[in-house]
Amino acid sequence: MSNSVTAASLGSPVPGTPACLLKLRAVSPSLPVHHARIAHFAMLNPADFLQLDARQIGYQCGTSEATVVRFCQRVGYKGLSEMKKVLSLELAAALMPSQLVTKPSGKDAISERVFSDCIVALQDTMSCVDRATMEQTAAAIARSEGLYLFGAGGSAHIAQEAALKFLFLGFRTVAFVDLIQQVAAARIVTPNDVAIAVTYSGNQPEVAEALQNAKERKAFCVCITSFEHSLVSKSADALLLISTPSKALRGQTGAHRVAQVAILDALAVWAGDFRKGYVRTKRGRVRGKRSSRVLHSV
Repeated sequence: MSNSVTAASLGSPVPGTPACLLKLRAVSPSLPVHHARIAHFAMLNPADFLQLDARQIGYQCGTSEATVVRFCQRVGYKGLSEMKKVLSLELAAALMPSQLVTKPSGKDAISERVFSDCIVALQDTMSCVDRATMEQTAAAIARSEGLYLFGAGGSAHIAQEAALKFLFLGFRTVAFVDLIQQVAAARIVTPNDVAIAVTYSGNQPEVAEALQNAKERKAFCVCITSFEHSLVSKSADALLLISTPSKALRGQTGAHRVAQVAILDALAVWAGDFRKGYVRTKRGRVRGKRSSRVLHSV
């Protein structure tokens, strides 16, 4: 996997949950037990995490000072000091007065909570998504001969909706709801194609197999998921992480779906603009060659 998503390339992230904590939420399921304890401590007690030193954090998490330092390095920082610095800056931005939201109450509390969670999901996804990886993916789609979209359950329908957008923009796109068809379709992709897997958990075996098949056939593979370390993400050349509230109401799936739709919409619009640029450049080169031939004939 050559590209993973971080907040490093964003010039001005959208205020919300700090990107540092979003990253911990994404990687915590795949961390070793002692590292996972530290991640959970930081997510649940960010103020204490900033105030305590490595030895004290280790004591709180039942581990050693050295393990705390190794944890910080594992999640992408040089050490505890750098992680604290990044987290403190992001927390300050997240606590701006304009971003403070009061808890909903009364008979409209449920609908307000659902809408609020969707807004938070979009803000947090915007904060942690890597624009360089988005640009790389959009450029790959613009140059591709074919686009394949894979997904399971609700994510499969999101993939189908996205396929219509790409088709409307002139991209040859294939999307299947049936998992067996996805696996079969992945076996006919070429190195000139792009395969995108859309999955919340990233652990559906059939979707993972489909993207792995595409990877083996040298297609450019993309994974849109909430978890950085998962079955599907292992085959990704580009990883785009979505972020959703850690606690959701029973039956609530809208938050992660609106984030998936937003990522796919952005890729479609961006790829469309890239393709227009490629077409204009190609036409300019053709006209240049024709003019040169006319001059030589004269």
